[in-house]
Amino acid sequence: MIKLSCNELKGKVVIPPSKSLAHRALVLASLAKHEVVVKNISYSNDILATISCLEGLGATIIKQEDSVIVKPSQVKKVHDINCGESGTTLRFMIPYALLQGETIAIDGENRLKIRPIDDYFPMLEQNQVKYQYNGSLPIVLTGHLQSGVYELNGNVSSQFISGLLLVLPFLKGDSKVIIKNKLESKPYVDMTVKIAKEFGINIYEEGNIYTIPGNQEVVAKEYYVEGDYSQAAFFLVANALGANLELVGLKRSKMQGDEAILDILGEFGVKFNEHFEAVERKLHPATVSLAQNPDLAPILGVLASSIMGTTKLVDLERLAFKESNRILSTKDMLEACGVKVIADDKSLTIIGPTDYQVGSIKTCNDHRIVMSSAVLSLVCPYVLVDEIKPVNKSFPNFFTIYQNLGGVVNE
Repeated sequence: MIKLSCNELKGKVVIPPSKSLAHRALVLASLAKHEVVVKNISYSNDILATISCLEGLGATIIKQEDSVIVKPSQVKKVHDINCGESGTTLRFMIPYALLQGETIAIDGENRLKIRPIDDYFPMLEQNQVKYQYNGSLPIVLTGHLQSGVYELNGNVSSQFISGLLLVLPFLKGDSKVIIKNKLESKPYVDMTVKIAKEFGINIYEEGNIYTIPGNQEVVAKEYYVEGDYSQAAFFLVANALGANLELVGLKRSKMQGDEAILDILGEFGVKFNEHFEAVERKLHPATVSLAQNPDLAPILGVLASSIMGTTKLVDLERLAFKESNRILSTKDMLEACGVKVIADDKSLTIIGPTDYQVGSIKTCNDHRIVMSSAVLSLVCPYVLVDEIKPVNKSFPNFFTIYQNLGGVVNE
């Protein structure tokens, strides 16, 4: 076990670039007819998976210290690809691979092998794409993606919708994507539309219909990836719990869905200044829907454990299909440290405050559980976790920062 402890967290944190934006920027840059530079890149395992897959599908990508040069490829040498553990990569690569007209096997690792992809099957059948899939990756695809009308359920991962929106503009004809019911995680689809516009690609939204003209071309020559609110959430909650951290690299741009963490923490009585330091901590319980931001549940559960009263995090259904079942892994993490938690398949109820105890936490190979456990050490005597390597999936230098701020890691 690895011991995580800290008496205080204090100092300046440079927030890493947004992983969600970087995935999208890399896909769009690889479809350009000219060289594109994507700046402010962090080489997490998920981003490396997307780069590897794009290279496997014919892109030329030159990695530099904190940027990549994406060059148009004259000769496409297509290979089978592996998405690692990245759900975003998998959902983006299925339609992307169908631009090639080759037989391609798409594989993954660990829980990604069984994460749902069946919402793409009607699209495959509509395009007469042949596929071999037995309920677990790899999936083998043969065929072409065609322009046309696509209907998708809105209550599945937004990555399916974003994956289509990223490639349909490059087909010959016009297309429509119709969302058949309420779109959950809509901020991530909004992000896709916004970043596409920054690359010169137009996608028009009207109600539940996205209209995508064909034959479009990337005009951007470079793109700078802004700081990641999804990763900043851990430090923002640490500030809410008493840390004194200045966060650098964040923009209040409304580009990222997880920028909502600022409003959500406001519902709990926390206010921030322009440096994202907490200037008011009047903590009180709240009931918060995370339908649009389910990945914030583990770190918000940590915050709720210190608040007197009953906090409810609701609309969490899709957490069952993440790197772990995050409803259960969040519950187990908190209970290991003495927190009272009630869970069902849609919600977490956390009753505080907590008489914290030293907890032995199974992180379930989930980066968000690992980082949430580290923040939990602010209020626990210390915590024990079975591993810390899962942070490499999204935030490789998290524990370097944690230790520079005053945290202690003892293996």
